[in-house]
Amino acid sequence: MTGPRSSVAARAYAAALWLLPPGVRKQDAQEMALAFVDLWAETTGVVAQSRVLARVFFALAVVAAVEWLDVMGVTKSTSGGNGMMGWGRNLRFALRTLSKAPAFTFTTVLLIALGVGAVTTMFTLVDHILLRPLPYPDSDRLVSVENGSHSGPLFQAMQDFNSVEAWVGSRVDDARLVGEGDPLRIDQAVVSRGFFSLFGARPALGRLLVEDDSVAANSVVLSRGTWQRAFGSDVDVVGRSISIDGAPVTIVGVLDASFELPQSLVGTSVDVWRPINWSGADYLTTDFNVLDVAGRTAQGASLADVQSEADALLERMATLYPADYLNRQGDVTYKPMLGLQESSVAQVRSGLGLLLGAVGLLLLVACLNVAHLFLARGLGRVQEMAVRRALGAGTGGLVRQLLVESLVVSLVGGSLGLLLAVAGLESFLSLNPGALPRGGVIALDLRVVVFAAAVSVATAVMFGLLPALRSMRGELANELKGSGRTSTSGRGTGRLRSSLVVIEVALSLVLVAEAGLLLKSFLQVQAFDAGFVAEGVWTVSLTPTGIDEPLQYVQAMNQIEQSLASLPAVRSVAYGLTLPMEFTGGGSCCWAGRGMEVDGVMHEGFRVMRHPVSRGFFETLGVELLAGSIWAESQESETPTPSVLSETLAIELFGSAQAALGKVIGSESRQWQITGVAADTRYYGLDRAPQHGLFLPMSRFPYAMPRAHMAVRV
Repeated sequence: MTGPRSSVAARAYAAALWLLPPGVRKQDAQEMALAFVDLWAETTGVVAQSRVLARVFFALAVVAAVEWLDVMGVTKSTSGGNGMMGWGRNLRFALRTLSKAPAFTFTTVLLIALGVGAVTTMFTLVDHILLRPLPYPDSDRLVSVENGSHSGPLFQAMQDFNSVEAWVGSRVDDARLVGEGDPLRIDQAVVSRGFFSLFGARPALGRLLVEDDSVAANSVVLSRGTWQRAFGSDVDVVGRSISIDGAPVTIVGVLDASFELPQSLVGTSVDVWRPINWSGADYLTTDFNVLDVAGRTAQGASLADVQSEADALLERMATLYPADYLNRQGDVTYKPMLGLQESSVAQVRSGLGLLLGAVGLLLLVACLNVAHLFLARGLGRVQEMAVRRALGAGTGGLVRQLLVESLVVSLVGGSLGLLLAVAGLESFLSLNPGALPRGGVIALDLRVVVFAAAVSVATAVMFGLLPALRSMRGELANELKGSGRTSTSGRGTGRLRSSLVVIEVALSLVLVAEAGLLLKSFLQVQAFDAGFVAEGVWTVSLTPTGIDEPLQYVQAMNQIEQSLASLPAVRSVAYGLTLPMEFTGGGSCCWAGRGMEVDGVMHEGFRVMRHPVSRGFFETLGVELLAGSIWAESQESETPTPSVLSETLAIELFGSAQAALGKVIGSESRQWQITGVAADTRYYGLDRAPQHGLFLPMSRFPYAMPRAHMAVRV
């Protein structure tokens, strides 16, 4: 059998092979992995596959235990007694004993596997995201400028900081790639000089961007994925000319696949890299914030030094440009400096910590259950231990026997836990791979396997061996007769069992409370009114081609809209530059204005997102109109431009939805007349508050865009 399940099983078995001693692993691991793949391919059906997994991982655990004992030179029987102290004999005896108690063995293995699997899954996430340093040179000295994007003049002024040896800026937007096969909509990152050197990037082909590239701004570096997908991994791609958004550019290199994107700057996906053209209007004004900024501190400089210089600069900028750097209360809008590591993980730190704590408690509950099982089993083996001592077995030999049993259970449970961790990790990441920083490099590795093995052994020794040792206490004569108090429920054993029950109940209550809080949060998010009706709506992103003028864009999209509307199963159709939920996790698109002017008075302290849409937007998305109506088709060419406001914006400007109707907003150069007021929409995710929105006709949008988003209600 092939497919995802085969891949998961093979990777889990390959990871578990690290349990073998290095010499054995080097000699036999590859052959064992290939044999497993062949065996798995011949096995069909869930039941048969489950049996194969149980048999193979159990056998691997046994082999690993025997080989390690052999490596340590302890598999030969030692002198004294009747030879029962030999490790090899202990192992064989443990396997026979455990096979005679299948219910006990299966339950303890399953408990350990569940606990280890859950903890290993979360440890893998926490280790890769929170604990490991960023894979960049001097990563501990990298800083990020917070509070959104920043203007070109501010970025240029920051170059004079004494506390920072290099600043870099980046901007990511959509573009249209033409030149190889069908036109593609791509994510392009426009970056300043020194970007690649700051993050230690290397080329796979050609070269990366250099300072001279910023002059003409017609050079481009491909990502590895774009090179493979759009250019068929052509090694002669360097020097080829292609078109991006209608402008010719030359490919100068291909980025090495090992480069890990700095997601706080460029997001989770970049197809092409281009240099910033500093002569562009976007980078010359202080009221247009487009750059995400990071830098490396100078030797000996601290984050506080950077913050001090940044605060002083912003105070100077506020004096020169008060409209752009003072808030509504007249105070300077400062920009906090954070370490790039902290900036990258700030949004997920608390969530991952909560999940790790929850699975840690789950592991403790599993451990306590294991302790209960070993304790109960030990009480039933009091006579057995007494007989073995009477036959000459010393205390040390009996302890080793119990230790081997615990280790066998732990190794089998840990191996199965690794398999569960692989499946759990893939399931976790598949839910929303873009939501986790560094999500593309998260995987089980030797460090995680060692962690899982340590947790497994610690679980078996602490919560399996110690309770089992209770079976060795008591009067020998009473134990042989089977009438001693210690053989059933002595005071010490009773206190231990009572303590275990109390701790289990306490931990379980904490877990139940955590689960209840998580469920409450989930239900609260589900209860949020999104402001639109998603049921029955299908959406698709489009990449219009051959578009040079805004009128061509509208005509092409209207033609697609009319064709879809003629289908029998379609109730309504709409399109927009963006649609709700297209950008989640902190992003937004595409045009935002700071404040809004009404009758010559500027209302500040909020952002207004402008959404160019077709007339069918409100019907198709189920957005309720609270007052007024949608603009008529005949009104689209009128001046001021007809528009629909969101409810919160109408209240902010005019006090109520009804009072906003007919009013004109905006400056003399760009004005909108309000024809209707719509309910607020959580346009950028249920976890974000509704933003002030201005919906305007797509036909009045003055750009030929390389993107569109179509919605169809069936």
